[in-house]
This record gives sequence, C-alpha cells and structure tokens, in this order.
Amino acid sequence: MAQSSDNLKTLAPTLATPPSASGPYTYSIFVGMAKVDADTDLQGVEGDISLVVEELGARTTKTLYVITDVPLQTNGDRTLVLPPTLQCLKSTIEEVGKVLGPRDSCQIYLGGHIEIENEEKSFMALPGGERLYGNVLATWLKDAASRGGSIVALVDVCHSTTFLKMPIAYDINADGLLHYPNGGAREPQGREGQVIVISSTKCGQLARTIEISEGKYAGWHGFFTWVFFDYLQKHPGSVDTAGLLLYLRKHCSYHPEKPSPQISATATGLRQLPIFQPSA
Repeated sequence: MAQSSDNLKTLAPTLATPPSASGPYTYSIFVGMAKVDADTDLQGVEGDISLVVEELGARTTKTLYVITDVPLQTNGDRTLVLPPTLQCLKSTIEEVGKVLGPRDSCQIYLGGHIEIENEEKSFMALPGGERLYGNVLATWLKDAASRGGSIVALVDVCHSTTFLKMPIAYDINADGLLHYPNGGAREPQGREGQVIVISSTKCGQLARTIEISEGKYAGWHGFFTWVFFDYLQKHPGSVDTAGLLLYLRKHCSYHPEKPSPQISATATGLRQLPIFQPSA
C-alpha cells in the first residue's frame, strides 16, 4: 500500500544546528521506486520515504527533489516532487550539476528494485518499463561534480555495488585503518569534484528490511537506511570515513544474512566525508 502523504507534510529539521542558508550550499535528490510489479511493492522503500525525506530536508539549504512512484505531497518550501521518469532524473542531476560549485554538495538517496543483466550491467526498474542503468547514472554523477562540488550517494538496493560504484574502493584493515584495495584506479584528468557512494550490500547480497514497532517512524524500513541515519544522529558534525564504515558493517552484521556495506569514491584519502550535511 502507498504511504499516506500526511507523514510528509511537516519536515522539521532534526539537526542540532540546521544548515546555513548563506553557503556553501547543499542540494538533495530522493529517488524511491517501490513498485516491483503489479502485485508487489517494496515495503522498505515505502516506509523510508518519510524518514529519508525529513532527514534530507533538514540538511538541505537549496532544493530537495523527490522522485518516486509513491503518490505523495509535501508542504516544504524547498521540496519539489517530480515524476518518476528517466528523463526527469537525468534533467534533475544535470540541473544540480550546473550550479554545484566548489565546497557545495549534493546528497542523493536511491531505493528500489534492481535487475542484473551481467557482471557489468544492472538497472533500477522505473515505471513504464524504463530502466536506470547504474553505469549511466555513474557518468551523470561524475559530470555533475565536475565543477568542484561533492556528491554523496546513499544506495539501499540489492546488489548495490553491482548497480553503482566508483573506481576506488574503501576498506578497513586489521588495525581498523582505511586502505584502498584498488588505490591505483584513477579518474580521467579534468574532473575537479568528487563522487562518494555508500552502498548497502556487496555483489550477490540482497538488501534487507527491518520492522520498527514504535516511535515516529514505526513500520518497515530498509535495514541499512535505518542504521545509516542512526549513525548520523549519534555522531553529529563531521563524519569519519573509517568510523562510519566500521559502524555500518558492525550493525548490519547483526542481521542473519549479514549484508556488508561498502564505500567507494573517485579519490583516495577522504578521511572526513561531506555526508548528508553542508560542506564545511
């Protein structure tokens, strides 16, 4: 069942210090496709809308774009609900890229159903039979960051690193320190910004849901999404890359299927991440 739009009418900031409106600027894009087929909806995607849109709204100084197949409406002054089409998503990313300057950031959330064609190609199903291919999305994001901004994508889907990843993988060694298994990978010269992808699963793993029994967001949620925003609530301010990855993996490992979150980026050495907050 589609979630009631009433849950989205009040987007009260949840940060101790709301983001500055004077810059650097933060843009947000929520992409949530709950419909798998005529008879199946993803409960986690539906349940996450109110949580994620409110969290993004609290961290957005410019426009929050909401692209979803779940009918809803919002009263936020800076929130724009758009049709769930491939062209709409492409145009939105391009629009943000044109104004995303150095020290600005764009936070993107993606939830939906993923189909794998082969080891190199997978796509998110959109209404009307359209397909959002991960390799195409990666190109859009890199182009949008090319003027010097930072883009952080939170991807809570099955096989998420198969769907979307950047060239350089981040990992934790035995001493709890960051290292880069393929640190020799490099982006072509001329790209000034950075793209960071925080993924719920590695290749071959399914994204998991969790049922929250009480509180403001009682209902079904993406397990990874819930853990991620729990981390942000407990660790305000700058986000330590190693600390975030360790926290995500530790808490996601409590699930019987043990999904393994991943971080990848277009550059090494990102010890502090502009994750879902204005850049410093």
